Amino acid sequence: MKNQQLRALEFWEKNWHSGVPLKIKRLARDPERFIWAVSIAQSRCINMQVRIGALVQDANMLIPYADMLNHSFQPNCFLHWRFKDRMVEVMINAGQRIRKGEEMTINYMNGQQNQMLMQRYGFSSSVNPWDSIPFSGNAHVHLDSFLSVFNISGLPGEYYHNSQLADKGDNFVDGAVITAARTLPTWSDGDVPLIPSMERKAVKELQEECQQMLAQFPTTSAQDQKLLESMPEARRTLETAIKYRLHRKLFIEKVIEALDIYQERILF
Repeated sequence: MKNQQLRALEFWEKNWHSGVPLKIKRLARDPERFIWAVSIAQSRCINMQVRIGALVQDANMLIPYADMLNHSFQPNCFLHWRFKDRMVEVMINAGQRIRKGEEMTINYMNGQQNQMLMQRYGFSSSVNPWDSIPFSGNAHVHLDSFLSVFNISGLPGEYYHNSQLADKGDNFVDGAVITAARTLPTWSDGDVPLIPSMERKAVKELQEECQQMLAQFPTTSAQDQKLLESMPEARRTLETAIKYRLHRKLFIEKVIEALDIYQERILF
């Protein structure tokens, strides 16, 4: 973020010199106002793939009224670039049905971790299915068994919870569990069955590594929650920073809980 602010400052110094036309100078008389304007534009642009001629490219687009659609990791809509007349249209995702009065949502940045969402839009989530944990140990769990326990289907880049296979009322699986399936160190060999005792040993080692990550924070998730409740009128930047830290801890705690459930349900 500091590098982006520096780039914005350098751009302002280069283009807002004494000889610039007055109508341009009035847009940003000082660098602080220009940096603010850049941040406003970044927080309201939508990342899309567009085709211009024969070239398909990623583009950050400012689309009228698009910022009125809220973000969701399970959106019911998406924005589609209509090449023939260069228009952006809102389309309903396959399998979704939006009734009158229901909110329409889109995914602002698919496949991005919380740090990027925080940098661009100023929010984070404890159930972001694209977040990750940088495990550094040698412990691995059996991939197919983990996916089976939580009824997760699809390819690694497209994992989803198959709710039709889950027990009625089982709402444990969320984005954090999907992330665990994608980022946990795993092994897979179709000819070699898992050994439950070895799996439980690996689970314990992974949980210990998660606990070490939590111990590096100066506060616990419960303390962060109490801190937010004790400051109902806190500055927006302070509140956002605490929530970002809280979401990271809740995410790690959910992974620990998922590993607990996994070792309990391992089939002998």
